[in-house]
Amino acid sequence: MARIFSIQLANDEFHKKLGGGIPAGTIGLIKGGHGSGKSIVCQRMTYGLLKNDVSVTYISTQLTTIDFIKQMSSLGYDIARDIIRKRLMFIPVYPLLQEPKKRMDYSEKLMNARQLFENDVIIIDCFSSLIKFDIDPNSAIRLMGFFKRISALGKAIILTALEDELERRITEEVESVCSFIAETTIKKFGTDLKNIMIIKKYNLAADQYSKQIAFRVEPRIGFVVEIAAVA
Repeated sequence: MARIFSIQLANDEFHKKLGGGIPAGTIGLIKGGHGSGKSIVCQRMTYGLLKNDVSVTYISTQLTTIDFIKQMSSLGYDIARDIIRKRLMFIPVYPLLQEPKKRMDYSEKLMNARQLFENDVIIIDCFSSLIKFDIDPNSAIRLMGFFKRISALGKAIILTALEDELERRITEEVESVCSFIAETTIKKFGTDLKNIMIIKKYNLAADQYSKQIAFRVEPRIGFVVEIAAVA
């Protein structure tokens, strides 16, 4: 049986909702619109992994290192020591994406930066924003083939993508390789807004999982799974 990277925390049951954790060998895609909860899911995963002695590489197109530490702290997720101890490698791409000239080589840089893939789990948030200027069907095939080789070494890769940021052919190529696909959205129930993650595909799940997970975010508490069922 493949190794399961535990994301268990004492204050929620997110790990149970995901079938007990993230299986080694997983290539996952979490897609959704702006503000739908993709990043908070990744941040909750990251903190859970670290608390269970799983090393993580987190590549962000949205936050600087200081911003990431502050963001995680505001959720009650203290990860500063993990960065110092090199159990968490945080790579901010945000400053580079703001350069006047659009970079056209990020997919190649990913494949050439092998040190980014030395940790157990690699999270790229937001993958679609990182590679949208230099990806085509052929380079997508090469990049996803590279991810398959990395995951075959007993690692897991989690990607996020904004809706419609990549061409349909590219999205289809990415999804064809992924063993885990989820969509995040916000739904209105009466006067309340709820974040929902819907699992569309989960080939390597170690145990029974929930196809629909409702959650909210609370300061100093972080990611909270909603107990009530969502119709």
